[in-house]
Amino acid sequence: MRGRFASYHLGSMNLRNGASARRLTLPALMASIPFSFPHEASIAPFLNEIAADLDRSTGVAGQLGTATYLGGITSALALAPLIGQMAIRRVLVLALAIVAATSIVSSVVDNFAVLLVIRLIAGSAAGIVLAAALAAIPRAWTDARTRVMRTGLVIGSMALGPGILGPALRGVGTLTDWQTGLIVYGLVTAGIVVFVAFGMPSLPGAPTGISYRSRLAEAARVVEMPIVRTVLVARFVSQIVFGIFFGFLAAFFLDLHPGKDAWIAPMFFVGPFGFMQAAFVGGAVLARFGVMRVTAVSTVLTGVAVFSFVFIAPSPYVSFFFFFMYGLMAGVAQTGMTALIYQYAGNRQGAAIFVNSALGPGGSMTGAVLGGLAIIVTPGYDGYKLLILVVAVGMALASVAMLLSTRRVGDAALVEESVAGS
Repeated sequence: MRGRFASYHLGSMNLRNGASARRLTLPALMASIPFSFPHEASIAPFLNEIAADLDRSTGVAGQLGTATYLGGITSALALAPLIGQMAIRRVLVLALAIVAATSIVSSVVDNFAVLLVIRLIAGSAAGIVLAAALAAIPRAWTDARTRVMRTGLVIGSMALGPGILGPALRGVGTLTDWQTGLIVYGLVTAGIVVFVAFGMPSLPGAPTGISYRSRLAEAARVVEMPIVRTVLVARFVSQIVFGIFFGFLAAFFLDLHPGKDAWIAPMFFVGPFGFMQAAFVGGAVLARFGVMRVTAVSTVLTGVAVFSFVFIAPSPYVSFFFFFMYGLMAGVAQTGMTALIYQYAGNRQGAAIFVNSALGPGGSMTGAVLGGLAIIVTPGYDGYKLLILVVAVGMALASVAMLLSTRRVGDAALVEESVAGS
Protein backbone atom coordinates (compact mmCIF):
# COMPACT_ATOMS: atom_id res chain seq x y z
CA MET A 1 0.00 0.00 0.00
CA ARG A 2 2.79 2.37 0.94
CA GLY A 3 4.67 1.51 -2.26
CA ARG A 4 1.55 2.13 -4.32
CA PHE A 5 1.05 5.53 -2.68
CA ALA A 6 4.70 6.43 -3.23
CA SER A 7 4.38 5.43 -6.87
CA TYR A 8 1.28 7.60 -7.27
CA HIS A 9 2.96 10.53 -5.52
CA LEU A 10 6.05 10.22 -7.73
CA GLY A 11 3.87 10.05 -10.84
CA SER A 12 2.04 13.19 -9.71
CA MET A 13 5.31 15.04 -9.19
CA ASN A 14 6.57 13.92 -12.60
CA LEU A 15 3.35 15.16 -14.18
CA ARG A 16 3.77 18.59 -12.61
CA ASN A 17 7.49 19.00 -13.25
CA GLY A 18 8.24 16.86 -16.33
CA ALA A 19 8.26 17.68 -20.04
CA SER A 20 4.46 17.63 -20.34
CA ALA A 21 4.19 20.12 -17.47
CA ARG A 22 6.75 22.40 -19.10
CA ARG A 23 4.62 22.42 -22.21
CA LEU A 24 1.72 23.60 -20.04
CA THR A 25 3.66 26.57 -18.65
CA LEU A 26 2.44 28.95 -21.35
CA PRO A 27 -1.22 27.79 -21.23
CA ALA A 28 -1.18 28.01 -17.44
CA LEU A 29 0.15 31.56 -17.46
CA MET A 30 -2.29 32.56 -20.21
CA ALA A 31 -5.14 31.08 -18.17
CA SER A 32 -4.04 32.75 -14.93
CA ILE A 33 -3.25 36.31 -15.94
CA PRO A 34 -6.83 37.27 -16.99
CA PHE A 35 -7.75 37.04 -13.30
CA SER A 36 -5.37 39.88 -12.48
CA PHE A 37 -8.26 42.13 -13.59
CA PRO A 38 -11.15 41.13 -11.31
CA HIS A 39 -12.69 44.61 -11.28
CA GLU A 40 -12.82 45.05 -15.05
CA ALA A 41 -14.20 41.54 -15.61
CA SER A 42 -16.72 41.17 -12.77
CA ILE A 43 -17.58 44.59 -11.30
CA ALA A 44 -17.22 47.21 -14.06
CA PRO A 45 -19.78 45.53 -16.40
CA PHE A 46 -22.39 45.92 -13.63
CA LEU A 47 -21.44 49.41 -12.44
CA ASN A 48 -24.88 50.89 -13.11
CA GLU A 49 -26.73 48.01 -11.40
CA ILE A 50 -24.40 47.95 -8.39
CA ALA A 51 -24.74 51.72 -7.96
CA ALA A 52 -28.54 51.43 -8.05
CA ASP A 53 -28.73 48.46 -5.65
CA LEU A 54 -26.36 50.05 -3.12
CA ASP A 55 -27.93 53.51 -3.54
CA ARG A 56 -24.71 55.18 -4.70
CA SER A 57 -23.82 57.35 -7.69
CA THR A 58 -21.76 55.76 -10.46
CA GLY A 59 -18.83 57.98 -9.43
CA VAL A 60 -18.93 56.60 -5.90
CA ALA A 61 -19.60 53.01 -6.98
CA GLY A 62 -16.62 53.29 -9.30
CA GLN A 63 -14.41 53.53 -6.22
CA LEU A 64 -14.80 49.78 -5.85
CA GLY A 65 -12.19 49.84 -8.60
CA THR A 66 -10.03 52.16 -6.51
CA ALA A 67 -10.15 49.66 -3.63
CA THR A 68 -9.20 46.82 -5.98
CA TYR A 69 -6.26 48.74 -7.44
CA LEU A 70 -5.11 49.82 -3.96
CA GLY A 71 -4.99 46.16 -3.03
CA GLY A 72 -2.89 45.50 -6.11
CA ILE A 73 -0.38 48.18 -5.11
CA THR A 74 -0.22 46.82 -1.57
CA SER A 75 0.56 43.30 -2.71
CA ALA A 76 3.11 44.54 -5.22
CA LEU A 77 4.97 46.52 -2.58
CA ALA A 78 4.76 43.71 -0.03
CA LEU A 79 5.45 40.65 -2.15
CA ALA A 80 6.80 41.47 -5.60
CA PRO A 81 10.36 42.23 -4.38
CA LEU A 82 10.44 38.70 -2.93
CA ILE A 83 8.77 36.93 -5.86
CA GLY A 84 12.13 35.85 -7.24
CA GLN A 85 12.61 33.57 -4.22
CA MET A 86 9.21 31.85 -4.53
CA ALA A 87 7.88 28.97 -6.60
CA ILE A 88 5.52 30.48 -9.17
CA ARG A 89 2.97 27.66 -9.13
CA ARG A 90 2.44 27.87 -5.38
CA VAL A 91 2.03 31.65 -5.50
CA LEU A 92 -0.45 31.49 -8.37
CA VAL A 93 -2.58 28.79 -6.76
CA LEU A 94 -2.92 30.73 -3.50
CA ALA A 95 -3.61 34.08 -5.17
CA LEU A 96 -6.16 32.67 -7.61
CA ALA A 97 -7.96 30.87 -4.77
CA ILE A 98 -8.32 34.19 -2.94
CA VAL A 99 -9.68 35.87 -6.09
CA ALA A 100 -12.27 33.08 -6.39
CA ALA A 101 -13.31 33.30 -2.75
CA THR A 102 -13.62 37.11 -2.68
CA SER A 103 -15.74 37.08 -5.82
CA ILE A 104 -18.23 34.64 -4.32
CA VAL A 105 -18.31 36.53 -1.00
CA SER A 106 -18.86 39.83 -2.85
CA SER A 107 -22.07 38.44 -4.31
CA VAL A 108 -23.73 38.18 -0.89
CA VAL A 109 -22.63 41.53 0.58
CA ASP A 110 -25.02 44.49 0.40
CA ASN A 111 -23.01 46.95 2.51
CA PHE A 112 -20.86 49.29 0.43
CA ALA A 113 -18.14 49.75 3.06
CA VAL A 114 -17.77 45.99 3.58
CA LEU A 115 -17.71 45.48 -0.17
CA LEU A 116 -14.84 47.97 -0.45
CA VAL A 117 -12.80 45.89 2.01
CA ILE A 118 -13.53 42.67 0.13
CA ARG A 119 -12.51 44.25 -3.17
CA LEU A 120 -9.31 45.47 -1.51
CA ILE A 121 -8.49 41.84 -0.66
CA ALA A 122 -9.42 40.74 -4.19
CA GLY A 123 -7.12 43.39 -5.63
CA SER A 124 -4.26 42.25 -3.40
CA ALA A 125 -4.58 38.70 -4.71
CA ALA A 126 -4.93 39.93 -8.29
CA GLY A 127 -1.75 41.96 -7.94
CA ILE A 128 0.08 38.81 -6.86
CA VAL A 129 -1.30 36.95 -9.89
CA LEU A 130 0.06 39.65 -12.18
CA ALA A 131 3.46 39.82 -10.50
CA ALA A 132 3.85 36.03 -10.50
CA ALA A 133 2.86 35.68 -14.16
CA LEU A 134 5.29 38.40 -15.25
CA ALA A 135 8.07 36.93 -13.11
CA ALA A 136 7.46 33.51 -14.67
CA ILE A 137 8.19 34.71 -18.22
CA PRO A 138 11.96 35.31 -17.93
CA ARG A 139 12.24 32.32 -15.59
CA ALA A 140 10.63 29.95 -18.09
CA TRP A 141 12.16 31.36 -21.30
CA THR A 142 15.68 32.77 -21.18
CA ASP A 143 16.17 33.28 -24.93
CA ALA A 144 15.34 36.88 -25.88
CA ARG A 145 13.55 35.97 -29.13
CA THR A 146 11.33 33.40 -27.43
CA ARG A 147 10.74 35.67 -24.45
CA VAL A 148 9.39 38.51 -26.61
CA MET A 149 6.96 36.16 -28.34
CA ARG A 150 5.80 34.59 -25.07
CA THR A 151 5.45 38.03 -23.49
CA GLY A 152 3.01 39.02 -26.22
CA LEU A 153 0.96 35.86 -25.72
CA VAL A 154 0.78 36.20 -21.94
CA ILE A 155 0.02 39.92 -21.98
CA GLY A 156 -2.55 39.42 -24.73
CA SER A 157 -4.29 36.88 -22.52
CA MET A 158 -4.94 39.61 -19.95
CA ALA A 159 -7.78 40.68 -22.20
CA LEU A 160 -9.58 37.36 -21.76
CA GLY A 161 -10.78 38.57 -18.34
CA PRO A 162 -12.55 41.80 -19.28
CA GLY A 163 -12.98 40.76 -22.93
CA ILE A 164 -14.50 37.28 -22.60
CA LEU A 165 -15.56 36.84 -18.99
CA GLY A 166 -16.82 40.43 -18.70
CA PRO A 167 -19.33 40.24 -21.58
CA ALA A 168 -20.29 36.66 -20.62
CA LEU A 169 -20.99 37.70 -17.04
CA ARG A 170 -22.92 40.72 -18.31
CA GLY A 171 -25.09 38.30 -20.27
CA VAL A 172 -25.59 36.13 -17.19
CA GLY A 173 -26.43 39.21 -15.13
CA THR A 174 -28.96 40.38 -17.70
CA LEU A 175 -30.81 37.08 -17.39
CA THR A 176 -30.45 36.92 -13.58
CA ASP A 177 -28.61 39.59 -11.55
CA TRP A 178 -25.10 40.92 -10.99
CA GLN A 179 -24.66 38.77 -7.88
CA THR A 180 -25.02 35.61 -9.97
CA GLY A 181 -22.40 36.97 -12.35
CA LEU A 182 -19.93 37.28 -9.47
CA ILE A 183 -20.62 33.70 -8.36
CA VAL A 184 -19.94 32.41 -11.87
CA TYR A 185 -16.70 34.40 -11.96
CA GLY A 186 -15.60 32.82 -8.70
CA LEU A 187 -16.37 29.30 -9.91
CA VAL A 188 -14.45 29.82 -13.16
CA THR A 189 -11.48 31.11 -11.18
CA ALA A 190 -11.62 28.02 -8.98
CA GLY A 191 -11.39 25.88 -12.10
CA ILE A 192 -8.19 27.70 -13.12
CA VAL A 193 -6.79 27.04 -9.64
CA VAL A 194 -7.15 23.29 -10.24
CA PHE A 195 -5.52 23.54 -13.70
CA VAL A 196 -2.51 25.47 -12.42
CA ALA A 197 -2.11 23.26 -9.33
CA PHE A 198 -1.96 20.01 -11.30
CA GLY A 199 -0.75 21.07 -14.73
CA MET A 200 1.97 23.68 -14.27
CA PRO A 201 5.61 23.09 -13.28
CA SER A 202 6.83 24.62 -10.04
CA LEU A 203 9.23 27.18 -11.57
CA PRO A 204 11.12 27.47 -8.26
CA GLY A 205 12.78 30.66 -7.16
CA ALA A 206 16.35 31.27 -6.11
CA PRO A 207 16.90 31.83 -2.36
CA THR A 208 18.96 34.87 -1.59
CA GLY A 209 20.25 36.70 1.45
CA ILE A 210 19.36 40.11 0.04
CA SER A 211 17.12 42.04 2.45
CA TYR A 212 13.76 43.57 1.60
CA ARG A 213 15.21 47.06 2.10
CA SER A 214 18.00 46.26 -0.34
CA ARG A 215 15.47 45.15 -2.91
CA LEU A 216 13.55 48.40 -2.52
CA ALA A 217 16.81 50.29 -3.01
CA GLU A 218 17.45 48.23 -6.14
CA ALA A 219 13.98 49.16 -7.40
CA ALA A 220 14.82 52.83 -6.87
CA ARG A 221 17.98 52.37 -8.94
CA VAL A 222 15.92 50.80 -11.72
CA VAL A 223 13.73 53.91 -11.85
CA GLU A 224 16.88 55.98 -12.34
CA MET A 225 17.91 54.03 -15.47
CA PRO A 226 17.24 56.42 -18.41
CA ILE A 227 15.25 54.27 -20.83
CA VAL A 228 13.55 52.19 -18.14
CA ARG A 229 12.44 55.38 -16.39
CA THR A 230 10.74 56.83 -19.47
CA VAL A 231 9.06 53.51 -20.26
CA LEU A 232 7.75 53.25 -16.70
CA VAL A 233 6.34 56.78 -16.95
CA ALA A 234 4.56 55.84 -20.17
CA ARG A 235 3.28 52.68 -18.53
CA PHE A 236 1.91 54.67 -15.57
CA VAL A 237 0.13 57.19 -17.80
CA SER A 238 -1.36 54.45 -19.97
CA GLN A 239 -2.70 52.73 -16.84
CA ILE A 240 -4.26 56.01 -15.69
CA VAL A 241 -6.09 56.10 -19.01
CA PHE A 242 -7.18 52.50 -18.48
CA GLY A 243 -8.56 53.26 -15.01
CA ILE A 244 -10.47 56.30 -16.24
CA PHE A 245 -11.71 54.77 -19.46
CA PHE A 246 -12.49 51.15 -18.67
CA GLY A 247 -13.65 51.64 -15.09
CA PHE A 248 -16.53 53.91 -16.11
CA LEU A 249 -17.20 52.51 -19.57
CA ALA A 250 -20.68 51.14 -18.85
CA ALA A 251 -21.93 54.40 -17.30
CA PHE A 252 -20.29 56.74 -19.83
CA PHE A 253 -21.46 54.70 -22.82
CA LEU A 254 -25.08 55.07 -21.74
CA ASP A 255 -24.50 58.81 -21.38
CA LEU A 256 -23.24 58.91 -24.97
CA HIS A 257 -25.99 56.61 -26.27
CA PRO A 258 -29.02 56.60 -23.93
CA GLY A 259 -31.13 53.47 -23.98
CA LYS A 260 -28.45 51.34 -25.70
CA ASP A 261 -27.97 48.93 -22.80
CA ALA A 262 -27.74 45.96 -25.16
CA TRP A 263 -24.46 47.37 -26.50
CA ILE A 264 -22.65 47.21 -23.15
CA ALA A 265 -21.71 43.51 -23.34
CA PRO A 266 -20.34 43.79 -26.93
CA MET A 267 -18.42 46.92 -25.92
CA PHE A 268 -16.70 45.04 -23.12
CA PHE A 269 -15.73 42.40 -25.67
CA VAL A 270 -14.46 44.44 -28.60
CA GLY A 271 -11.81 46.53 -26.81
CA PRO A 272 -10.14 43.60 -25.03
CA PHE A 273 -10.46 41.56 -28.24
CA GLY A 274 -8.42 44.19 -30.07
CA PHE A 275 -5.90 44.20 -27.21
CA MET A 276 -5.60 40.43 -27.33
CA GLN A 277 -5.09 40.26 -31.10
CA ALA A 278 -2.48 43.01 -31.07
CA ALA A 279 -0.56 41.51 -28.17
CA PHE A 280 -0.53 38.05 -29.77
CA VAL A 281 1.09 39.33 -32.98
CA GLY A 282 2.82 42.30 -31.36
CA GLY A 283 6.03 40.41 -30.57
CA ALA A 284 6.76 39.80 -34.25
CA VAL A 285 5.87 43.38 -35.20
CA LEU A 286 8.03 44.84 -32.44
CA ALA A 287 11.00 42.66 -33.39
CA ARG A 288 10.64 43.50 -37.07
CA PHE A 289 10.30 47.28 -36.88
CA GLY A 290 12.06 48.19 -33.62
CA VAL A 291 10.63 47.82 -30.14
CA MET A 292 10.93 51.43 -28.99
CA ARG A 293 9.68 52.93 -32.25
CA VAL A 294 6.56 50.77 -32.47
CA THR A 295 5.83 51.14 -28.75
CA ALA A 296 6.01 54.93 -28.90
CA VAL A 297 3.78 55.21 -31.99
CA SER A 298 1.19 52.77 -30.62
CA THR A 299 1.11 54.68 -27.31
CA VAL A 300 0.25 57.90 -29.14
CA LEU A 301 -2.43 56.14 -31.17
CA THR A 302 -3.90 54.68 -27.97
CA GLY A 303 -4.48 58.22 -26.71
CA VAL A 304 -5.96 59.23 -30.07
CA ALA A 305 -8.41 56.32 -29.96
CA VAL A 306 -9.55 57.22 -26.43
CA PHE A 307 -10.01 60.88 -27.40
CA SER A 308 -12.00 59.87 -30.48
CA PHE A 309 -14.25 57.53 -28.49
CA VAL A 310 -15.15 60.32 -26.07
CA PHE A 311 -15.55 63.23 -28.48
CA ILE A 312 -16.66 61.58 -31.75
CA ALA A 313 -19.78 59.55 -31.01
CA PRO A 314 -22.49 59.95 -33.68
CA SER A 315 -23.62 56.33 -33.22
CA PRO A 316 -22.80 53.22 -31.18
CA TYR A 317 -21.11 51.75 -34.27
CA VAL A 318 -18.54 54.55 -34.30
CA SER A 319 -17.94 54.13 -30.57
CA PHE A 320 -17.59 50.40 -31.16
CA PHE A 321 -14.85 51.03 -33.75
CA PHE A 322 -12.87 53.47 -31.61
CA PHE A 323 -12.98 51.18 -28.58
CA PHE A 324 -11.65 48.35 -30.73
CA MET A 325 -8.84 50.63 -31.93
CA TYR A 326 -8.06 51.55 -28.32
CA GLY A 327 -7.65 47.89 -27.45
CA LEU A 328 -5.60 47.21 -30.60
CA MET A 329 -3.11 50.02 -29.98
CA ALA A 330 -2.93 49.40 -26.23
CA GLY A 331 -2.11 45.73 -26.87
CA VAL A 332 0.93 46.62 -28.96
CA ALA A 333 2.02 49.37 -26.55
CA GLN A 334 1.77 47.22 -23.41
CA THR A 335 3.66 44.34 -25.03
CA GLY A 336 6.38 46.73 -26.15
CA MET A 337 6.68 48.42 -22.76
CA THR A 338 7.08 45.09 -20.98
CA ALA A 339 9.66 43.90 -23.52
CA LEU A 340 11.62 47.16 -23.13
CA ILE A 341 11.66 46.82 -19.35
CA TYR A 342 12.94 43.25 -19.63
CA GLN A 343 15.57 44.33 -22.16
CA TYR A 344 17.02 47.46 -20.63
CA ALA A 345 16.81 46.51 -16.94
CA GLY A 346 19.83 44.22 -17.41
CA ASN A 347 20.72 42.36 -14.22
CA ARG A 348 18.07 44.36 -12.32
CA GLN A 349 15.25 42.55 -14.05
CA GLY A 350 13.65 41.36 -10.79
CA ALA A 351 13.51 44.91 -9.43
CA ALA A 352 12.11 46.15 -12.74
CA ILE A 353 9.31 43.56 -12.59
CA PHE A 354 8.53 44.75 -9.06
CA VAL A 355 8.22 48.39 -10.14
CA ASN A 356 6.22 47.46 -13.23
CA SER A 357 3.83 45.34 -11.16
CA ALA A 358 3.22 48.24 -8.77
CA LEU A 359 2.71 50.82 -11.52
CA GLY A 360 -0.08 48.82 -13.16
CA PRO A 361 -2.61 48.94 -10.31
CA GLY A 362 -1.15 52.28 -9.18
CA GLY A 363 -1.99 53.94 -12.47
CA SER A 364 -5.37 52.25 -12.67
CA MET A 365 -6.21 53.38 -9.12
CA THR A 366 -5.19 56.94 -9.95
CA GLY A 367 -7.43 56.83 -13.01
CA ALA A 368 -10.38 55.43 -11.04
CA VAL A 369 -10.03 58.15 -8.39
CA LEU A 370 -9.68 60.96 -10.93
CA GLY A 371 -12.53 59.64 -13.06
CA GLY A 372 -14.84 59.29 -10.08
CA LEU A 373 -14.02 62.78 -8.83
CA ALA A 374 -14.58 64.25 -12.29
CA ILE A 375 -18.03 62.66 -12.47
CA ILE A 376 -18.99 63.65 -8.91
CA VAL A 377 -17.72 67.25 -8.98
CA THR A 378 -18.79 68.41 -12.45
CA PRO A 379 -22.27 68.30 -14.01
CA GLY A 380 -22.85 65.38 -16.37
CA TYR A 381 -19.63 64.07 -17.87
CA ASP A 382 -18.01 67.38 -18.82
CA GLY A 383 -15.20 66.99 -16.29
CA TYR A 384 -14.72 63.36 -17.35
CA LYS A 385 -14.26 64.42 -20.97
CA LEU A 386 -11.77 67.12 -20.03
CA LEU A 387 -9.81 64.58 -18.00
CA ILE A 388 -9.65 62.25 -21.02
CA LEU A 389 -8.25 65.10 -23.11
CA VAL A 390 -5.53 65.80 -20.55
CA VAL A 391 -4.37 62.19 -20.24
CA ALA A 392 -4.43 61.71 -24.02
CA VAL A 393 -1.97 64.62 -24.32
CA GLY A 394 0.04 63.04 -21.50
CA MET A 395 0.36 59.81 -23.48
CA ALA A 396 1.70 61.72 -26.49
CA LEU A 397 4.30 63.49 -24.32
CA ALA A 398 5.35 60.18 -22.73
CA SER A 399 5.84 58.69 -26.19
CA VAL A 400 8.08 61.55 -27.25
CA ALA A 401 10.13 61.09 -24.08
CA MET A 402 10.58 57.38 -24.88
CA LEU A 403 11.83 58.13 -28.38
CA LEU A 404 14.25 60.80 -27.16
CA SER A 405 15.65 58.46 -24.53
CA THR A 406 16.87 56.03 -27.19
CA ARG A 407 19.11 58.60 -28.89
CA ARG A 408 21.84 57.78 -26.39
CA VAL A 409 21.42 54.01 -26.54
CA GLY A 410 19.86 53.21 -29.90
CA ASP A 411 16.78 51.19 -30.79
CA ALA A 412 18.06 47.75 -31.74
CA ALA A 413 15.28 45.23 -32.14
CA LEU A 414 15.29 42.53 -29.53
CA VAL A 415 15.60 39.80 -32.11
CA GLU A 416 18.70 41.41 -33.58
CA GLU A 417 20.27 41.68 -30.14
CA SER A 418 19.49 38.08 -29.29
CA VAL A 419 20.98 36.86 -32.55
CA ALA A 420 24.10 38.94 -32.00
CA GLY A 421 24.49 37.53 -28.51
CA SER A 422 24.06 33.92 -29.57
